[in-house]
Amino acid sequence: MGGVSAGVVYHEKDDGTGFVRKNVNDQESTVNLVERNTIIELSTLDVSYSLQNWFFVFSLFIHGLLAGFAAWQTLQIYIENKSNVDFLTEYKSLAWPAASAYFVCTAICTVSSLDILEVALSHSKDDILGGLIRYPTHTLTVSFYVLALILTCGLASIDDKLSLYSLDNTLWEDAASDIQMWKIINTLRMFFSVLGFLLLCYCF
Repeated sequence: MGGVSAGVVYHEKDDGTGFVRKNVNDQESTVNLVERNTIIELSTLDVSYSLQNWFFVFSLFIHGLLAGFAAWQTLQIYIENKSNVDFLTEYKSLAWPAASAYFVCTAICTVSSLDILEVALSHSKDDILGGLIRYPTHTLTVSFYVLALILTCGLASIDDKLSLYSLDNTLWEDAASDIQMWKIINTLRMFFSVLGFLLLCYCF
C-alpha cells in the first residue's frame, strides 16, 4: 500500500476524470500573500484617511487666517487713507509678500472647499447638478473661494507694479486710476474670503 507524500493533496478534477496533485505549501503561501496584501491595503487606506484628516484641520486654520488677514489688510488701507504717493511708498515692500500669501491661502481654501463639497456629494444619491442644488451652502463656499482666487490672479500685474515702484516710477504715471481699481478689487477679494469662511463655519 503506497504512502501519501507529506504536504501533498489530491483534488478531483471538475469533469470527474481524475485527480490533480497540489502542494499544500503552495496554497499556504498563496493564502499568506493574500493576507499580507490585505494588511498593506488597509494600512494604505489608514494613511490616506489620516492625511485627509490632517489636511482638513490644517485647511481650517488657513480659512481663518485668510479671512482675518484679508479683513485686517483692507481695513488698514481704508483707515489710514493716505495719498497715492504715500500709499505707493509704504506698500511697495509688502506688495509681493501679501500677494503671495493671498495666492497660497486662496488656493488651499479653494481645494479644501472642493474637497468638502466632494464629500457631501458622495453621500447624495442625486447627480452632480442635483447635489450642487441640494447643498447650496457648500456650493456657494466653493464659488466664493474660486472668485477670490480669480481676483488674486487678476491683481498680480498691479501687485507687480507696486513692488517695482522704487525701481521705476514711470510705471505709475496714471497712479490714481490704478490704485483705485486695486482697492476695489482687493475689497471684493476680502468680502469673498470672509463670506467663504463664514459659510464654511455654517456648514459645520
